[in-house]
Amino acid sequence: MFDVRLQFGLLLICGCLTIFVTEAGSLALAAIAIFLLLCQKQYRLGFNWLLIYSAFVLGRYLITNYLSDTFLNVFLLMLLITLKILPTIIIASGLAKIPSGKLIASLQKLKIPQSILLTFTVALRFFPILRTESKIIGENAKIRGISFKQPKNWLHPLQMFEYAIIPLLMRTIRLADDLSASATTRGIDAPCKKTSHYEITFRPKDAIGIVVGLSMLSTLWIT
Repeated sequence: MFDVRLQFGLLLICGCLTIFVTEAGSLALAAIAIFLLLCQKQYRLGFNWLLIYSAFVLGRYLITNYLSDTFLNVFLLMLLITLKILPTIIIASGLAKIPSGKLIASLQKLKIPQSILLTFTVALRFFPILRTESKIIGENAKIRGISFKQPKNWLHPLQMFEYAIIPLLMRTIRLADDLSASATTRGIDAPCKKTSHYEITFRPKDAIGIVVGLSMLSTLWIT
């Protein structure tokens, strides 16, 4: 794994560049973000993102060239927005794999304000846990015969919303409180100087991450 501070810097660079780059530049950012995951030996995560991004690109191509409908134009706009922000999400997904203690210790060395640090840490932990909760709710719904995976239930969208979506929304509210309480319990907002058993230092392999950052900046000149 690259140094957390370096990964956080790459996340900020990618997030800023998505505002300015062209469509080709956004594609290059996605390729660089996936390459970053592969360099950190997160092969499965990188491959999954490659499939997801390719599916979005394929959907955009089909709608643009072969389909024409007002509703699909709205869907196309959503696809374009998603393709823009996906590179940043891809990099953030790699940060989400880092242990909370190491993540907090690394970001504290950057002198980030505690309020921002708490928000960022909770956000990175929120989505993986929410995915797990969604899987549990889906399994429970399947046992009761009200799963999205069963075509017969597509004829009853209101029932599906009641038994699948609402429980997930309620868990989302509770998860945010639980994660905030967990971070506070670990002393994230304590005024004293904090220590960590993780070794926070740059290593020679982090030079690859610096090259990745420079490659991201080069996407501004891609047309």
